[in-house]
Amino acid sequence: MDSIKNKKISSIFYTEISEILHQEFNNENREGFLITLTKVCINPDMTFIKGYIAIYPFIKENIFKKIRSKSGFYRKLLSKKLRYRVKKIPKLDFRLENSFSRKYLIE
Repeated sequence: MDSIKNKKISSIFYTEISEILHQEFNNENREGFLITLTKVCINPDMTFIKGYIAIYPFIKENIFKKIRSKSGFYRKLLSKKLRYRVKKIPKLDFRLENSFSRKYLIE
């Protein structure tokens, strides 16, 4: 379902989730890594969001687990930020971007 409404909502969620991740890890970034939200996919019925992230320069499993475990907290933050623009906030699931994880495994 690539309707205009779905694209607009995807871009709204992309902007807000990337801002939340930036605020979350900007203060703790003492180890020299960068977290990037590369893509957001929303189900047509607006019940589930898949957020694809990349971690540079290498994949840190503990950071990825921390992001996945805090998805409920991020959903609450989204509901506070978007309460007047989006009726229902979908559940969040984060995944590693395949192209970056494959590149890391090859090297």
